[in-house]
Amino acid sequence: GLGRKPILEEPRGGGVMAFDEKKPGDPGADEVVPLPQGGKGADYKVKPVVNPPYFSYWAKDTDDYTYDNYKPVAPADFPPPPEDDKVEVVVPEEDIGDGSHTSFFSLLSCLFFLLAFAALVVLAALACDTLDWCGRRDYSVVSDIYRFRTFDWLIPTEFILAAMAVGLFGLAVVSYYAFSVIRRDCGTARMIQIATYIRQGAERFLLTEYSFLLIAVVAIAIVLIFTNDSAIIRFEWRLGICYVIGALLSGLTGYIGMAIATRGNVRTTAAAEQGISEGLNVAFRSGAVMGISVVSVGITGLGLCYLAFGDVRALAGFSAGASTIALFARVGGGIYTKAADVGADLVGKVESSIPEDDPRNPATIADNVGDNVGDVAGMGADLFESFVGSIIATAILGASVPYFFNNQLAMCVYQHLNVDIQCGSFTDPPDSSSFANFICLQNDFYQTYPVLTRMSSQTLFVLLPFAVAMVGVGASILCSPRVFYFGDSKGGASIQSLLMALNLSIGATAVIITVATFGLTFGLFGPRSEFLSHRGFGEGDLEYFNLQEGAGLCQSRLDGVRAVNGVEFPLPNGDFRPGFYRPFDPIGFKYPPPRLIWVRLWGCIIIGLVLGIAIGEITQYFTAGNHTPTQGIAGSGEYGAGAVVIQGLGVGMGSAVLPLLLVFGSILGTYALFGSYGIGLAAVGMLSSLGLTMATDAYGPVADNAGGIAEMAELPPHVRDTTDALDALGNTTAAIGKGFSNGSAVLTAYALLTALVQDSGLLPGPTSVVGGVDGTAPESFVFDADLVSLVNVYVITSLLLGIMLPFLFGALTMLAVSSAAEAMIVEVRRQFRDIPGLREGKSGVRPEHERCIRISTISALWEMVLPGLIAIMSPIIIGFGFGQRALVGLLLGAIGSGYMLGIMMSNAGGAWDNAKKLVESGFFGKGNAKGSEWHKATVAGDTVGDPFKDTSGPSMNILIKMMTVFGLIFVPKMRTELTRGWIGLVVLGATLLLSLFFAIIKVLRGRKQRVEARKPPPPPKDLPPVAPSAKSPFIEPGPGLNVSKMPRNSALYNAYKTAGGQSGALAGTNGDVFNYPGLGYGTKEPMAVPDIPDEPDIVRAKGPQFDPRYIENEETRNAPPPLNKKDN
Repeated sequence: GLGRKPILEEPRGGGVMAFDEKKPGDPGADEVVPLPQGGKGADYKVKPVVNPPYFSYWAKDTDDYTYDNYKPVAPADFPPPPEDDKVEVVVPEEDIGDGSHTSFFSLLSCLFFLLAFAALVVLAALACDTLDWCGRRDYSVVSDIYRFRTFDWLIPTEFILAAMAVGLFGLAVVSYYAFSVIRRDCGTARMIQIATYIRQGAERFLLTEYSFLLIAVVAIAIVLIFTNDSAIIRFEWRLGICYVIGALLSGLTGYIGMAIATRGNVRTTAAAEQGISEGLNVAFRSGAVMGISVVSVGITGLGLCYLAFGDVRALAGFSAGASTIALFARVGGGIYTKAADVGADLVGKVESSIPEDDPRNPATIADNVGDNVGDVAGMGADLFESFVGSIIATAILGASVPYFFNNQLAMCVYQHLNVDIQCGSFTDPPDSSSFANFICLQNDFYQTYPVLTRMSSQTLFVLLPFAVAMVGVGASILCSPRVFYFGDSKGGASIQSLLMALNLSIGATAVIITVATFGLTFGLFGPRSEFLSHRGFGEGDLEYFNLQEGAGLCQSRLDGVRAVNGVEFPLPNGDFRPGFYRPFDPIGFKYPPPRLIWVRLWGCIIIGLVLGIAIGEITQYFTAGNHTPTQGIAGSGEYGAGAVVIQGLGVGMGSAVLPLLLVFGSILGTYALFGSYGIGLAAVGMLSSLGLTMATDAYGPVADNAGGIAEMAELPPHVRDTTDALDALGNTTAAIGKGFSNGSAVLTAYALLTALVQDSGLLPGPTSVVGGVDGTAPESFVFDADLVSLVNVYVITSLLLGIMLPFLFGALTMLAVSSAAEAMIVEVRRQFRDIPGLREGKSGVRPEHERCIRISTISALWEMVLPGLIAIMSPIIIGFGFGQRALVGLLLGAIGSGYMLGIMMSNAGGAWDNAKKLVESGFFGKGNAKGSEWHKATVAGDTVGDPFKDTSGPSMNILIKMMTVFGLIFVPKMRTELTRGWIGLVVLGATLLLSLFFAIIKVLRGRKQRVEARKPPPPPKDLPPVAPSAKSPFIEPGPGLNVSKMPRNSALYNAYKTAGGQSGALAGTNGDVFNYPGLGYGTKEPMAVPDIPDEPDIVRAKGPQFDPRYIENEETRNAPPPLNKKDN
């Protein structure tokens, strides 16, 4: 006997058949209590009855017909299950922590931010005329800690206040959105319990991570506050305090987004019961809290620091603080989520053949926690740093554009700087001289140049990035209240129809930004602006010296002097003529005519905006399941896991080409429009729509969590179908968000690198190029600029080192995920081995998910240290060790290789993930869907792709930005010569010691994991067989099966044959009916069985010549003939 008695659901509608060795009517025989239609998950027992009627198996009336112990029951005649036999899921009170439908704190925050918004609007309106706050000079022009110095200019106080006001209004909207999410229905107690576990795990990880990071932030802030220059230690607190504020606000932003995402997930699941539109909007609004809080907190905090300290260059510390949190949040969160994900997939899907998000898998909760700490808090911190970094870099560059406040001599010198660049000095060194200064000083020629006012000088170029960001925040707020989903023309919910709903909001945001920035640039620089009211700006009536082009260039240095206004001095060939004010920068870029500046600046903004959208579309093409690249990866699963991995790597590498070409064209185009400032402004334009773009990105993990909750809470299939559609959309939006992050990172890094070159002193600043009105010679000359040369051995070796660093960083993060995943695999295997009934799904048995959360947390915190050390210490070691030129070479190499590697990893990982989902959907046939070898091959590819797309790939963006911004804040302390190499040597030694310490810990932890993995299983425990409620609820101990009496084509007979039939019975491999395909632990669904015709079976034949197990006895002699197919 097989030892147990099943009651089975007939897959082809034949009703439910009860089986028992006892004859119906015998004492103790059982009455059939069938499975109710349309539901699952509740336990019903077989109800014993006394002396039921017995009908002859020869009867022909199907209502009275029974064959021995099988009785057909029509589905329409199923009796309702007894209420007292239903097993209720009991959730402890302490586990229901997210069932609130209101939030007093959110309402109070909304009111506070609205009042603060109104106050700042009033202050912005009164700042200049009434309060007289608009005459404040920027501190960077008087501080001697910066090697690059410019002339006086005034802070745009009223515009900074206005930007802060919009940011505070955004925070009021965030508070309202949070309240509107919290007030939604939370679903059942089991759903709330799962969501509470996820939220508590995410909060525990973030708080633990932030407590560790606090130590690093304080240490770095102390180093920044005490600056060492020329052996004099000064207390410079602005940079250090900005660093701390940037770090705190970055962490706060991540926490806000995570807090609402972990509450919005269960509410999205509950809303999915009402339809896909409701579920989509709840998830999107949860993501909008993250998106709008990133831009609102960013612009408010940045404005606050600028007004408080009045130093635009000190804002680089704000960016560095944000980078520090972003790096560790992204790397740590990525390691956390992928350790749990890989562990859950390998042990759950591959080894145990249980579905994704199955409640039996101990790593499922940790996996859902990781989605929040990695893809919400981590990505939010990443884009927060990009957002503020682009504004800061562009503002720093804007402070040095040659439109100088109240300085005619500087205006004149920069108008003629090309003469110095092309002709050099007209006297021999060391007494070098400047043609530009000489021209401007003759007969006070410089006094013919205009005196620029506050709103026509550098102040305009500093406020512009703040104003563009302010416009973007407002546009994101306007387009975020609701996503308008109109459904699919074929019915249902396709990825295309859902993506179109989100694209409508993104497109509307882009249109608003386009129109608003047109009005902004036109108003500040257009025909009726104060900017064009000066001589040489609105009309070409400004006299200047025009250098002759061609063969006679600079000839007069050798053949004599020229007379101008009765005074003789050497001039190259050329003449004086009227024209527009068109200055040059120290590397020879010629600025456009003032009348065209507004349209060129607007063009830079639009190029950045279009670039972000284009990169998103390209990313979607290479990663979405409805396009050829991903379908090709999924199709290669037919040939095994190796083919999937090879195909995915090829797609990832190819996907890096088009984005790089777009970035290449955008950099060249924006530089041609307005120099380095134009590139920085393009980065601001690209990130201006970040509020909504980040909302669509943060939507993904919320939808993913919602699907997991629906699966673990065993909700009806239509709810899971809805959450699956939302989850599939989330995978696409997450891939688009990563592509957007990649593109913005390289533009931001380039702008920061340009600011770094300025601050290094490799290019002369305005105060050093322009001499005195009394004839004092300038401190330096543009023809003596200390440019970075690739023939310099330190530059070329540092360039190669920079190319290598992203690969080292990627290797460390990949190995970190592998190590953390190994620990998770060991723990999941242990729980399946040691917890009785867990793998089988025994009712009331729960996995110990807290242990998995703790393992992921500890692993992520330890493993993120080495990659973080590489990012922070590398620019400091090279800059101090080999000089500023070597630092520039290092950063150029890292930016190039990091950008390409990040695109390749992110896109390959996204394509592998969607290829797996494509196979699971039955795209290649149901036989090749879940559980097939084809599917397992794509699972292997997705396992490789998980750390690619969620850990190493996205971290490359932060790596290149963090290296650049740390180089920017430390470069004034470095030298071009190798005079401070000892500092680099000390930093290198400290870095190696720390790396060795953490490497030893890593090795010891790995050994411990391997020992744990090799532990033998404990001895089996003698437990009575218990029906797994989630699998087959109608099971009791019984005498077994009589194979000869199984009706042909019944579910039980087909399962017996599929499990090996007579051969399996003889070999003892199918002795447990619970392990039959379609009936056992490995599935929740009935087996799909083909219609098998009747055929002879030796088990029911009489005689030992047919069956070696045959024993002649009364039962075999009197056995009735088998049913034919018609009777069956």
